[in-house]
Amino acid sequence: MFTTTKTTREKALVAVEATQRAMGRHVCCKSQYKFKCFSCGEFINRGDKITKCNRATTGMKLRYRGADSINGLTMAETCFYQGESGKDMWVHIGCNPCYWDSLLENSNEYSPRALRPILTGWGCKISNEFLDWCDSLPGNVLRSEPLFFQMKGYPQEKPMKKRIIHAVTRFQTIWRGYLLDKALEIALQQQREQREQREQRARFALSQEVLRNSPQVGDHIEVLFNRNQPTETVYSAEVIEVQYRGCEDNKIKVKYHYDGEVRKYTGKKFKLLKKECEEHKMKLGIEAKLTGRLNTAGIGLILGVARAVPPNEDWRYHYPDGTPVE
Repeated sequence: MFTTTKTTREKALVAVEATQRAMGRHVCCKSQYKFKCFSCGEFINRGDKITKCNRATTGMKLRYRGADSINGLTMAETCFYQGESGKDMWVHIGCNPCYWDSLLENSNEYSPRALRPILTGWGCKISNEFLDWCDSLPGNVLRSEPLFFQMKGYPQEKPMKKRIIHAVTRFQTIWRGYLLDKALEIALQQQREQREQREQRARFALSQEVLRNSPQVGDHIEVLFNRNQPTETVYSAEVIEVQYRGCEDNKIKVKYHYDGEVRKYTGKKFKLLKKECEEHKMKLGIEAKLTGRLNTAGIGLILGVARAVPPNEDWRYHYPDGTPVE
């Protein structure tokens, strides 16, 4: 209801009463619709008690309601307000909404960016009632807002700032967990890469060691055949091909000087044959490099007899073919 300059005093008083009722509904009234409370995040159902926020309108400003001294009213009788519409203007009674105040870019520590409270009609009402209640109490009586709300039957306050901090903390926790998972994944990947690099270096060093210790094409080798038999013979050969397949899995092909026969050995077998022949030659006292073949059975028998027969005694021994040994 609004008045004009020609409105009578009686009609102006009716407009003032309507204005007072409307302003009382801004403090507390029942919702006629179902919508979401932006402060607590819960739904306001039809019939729930709500209050209006004293904030900058997000809609439009309406015309003035009430009457003033133009219509013959006294200062005590004057009452008017300007209605406003827009989104997020109503919340539950007991909700304490807030907003993010970003301020200007040149703000300092005396005007920091923060969550600022939004005044509501219900909040102003209970604040005044609480102060009046505190003034009426003796000095030694406890003054507590939760106790005051309980005595009056008012709902406990629900700060929007607390809900925002809880949501931000939860988001930060989730984000830190995500970053830790990523960091763990990166650390494990780096560990795997370092392990692979060490293994590659070890394999490379081992391959270089194998190359240094492996025979080369053209190397000379001597192999003992028919050991401890009458036909015990040492044959010489030359390495003609080397196939590198691993530490002990190399394939070595040799060609014997005596008959041109070609044989293939593994790296492990090649080493065993070479070591066996070297130990045999050392046992017989042979230091010369052999080419072709050498029957060592007779040499072994001669050495054995020489050790068994005392010096200056007449003895004679025949080779396996019957040839006497002088």
